[in-house]
Amino acid sequence: MLKKEFLNPHPMGFTNTVVCSNNGTKTIFVSGQVGYADGRVGESFEEQAQIAYANLVRELESAGASVNDVVKLNTYVVDLDRDKSKANRQAKDRYFSQNDQPASTMIGVSALVMRELLIEVEATAMMND
Repeated sequence: MLKKEFLNPHPMGFTNTVVCSNNGTKTIFVSGQVGYADGRVGESFEEQAQIAYANLVRELESAGASVNDVVKLNTYVVDLDRDKSKANRQAKDRYFSQNDQPASTMIGVSALVMRELLIEVEATAMMND
């Protein structure tokens, strides 16, 4: 039987992390994490990318998972260009250092939920229950 656990609900009307368990396998869905923490938005793209990945790691840990359990990353970048792609990679590599990297998609977008935000990262992870 499928069991769902909703972790870290957000005041904007969504849940940051949802864990689905079935037959000994957990699938963890982490909503998009942005460059916002401690009541402030990072000043540069690089800082926002670091914050977004740190937020993602925190959400994974709340579900008992780690970056090693991530099988898919989706990254949304405002006005995507080569420099932002490189800065995203540097921020990602700080946390995702394993040999087997998750499947990944990076999409350029015109805007995110707040005008100041420049990056959003979401993940799907899987692990044994």
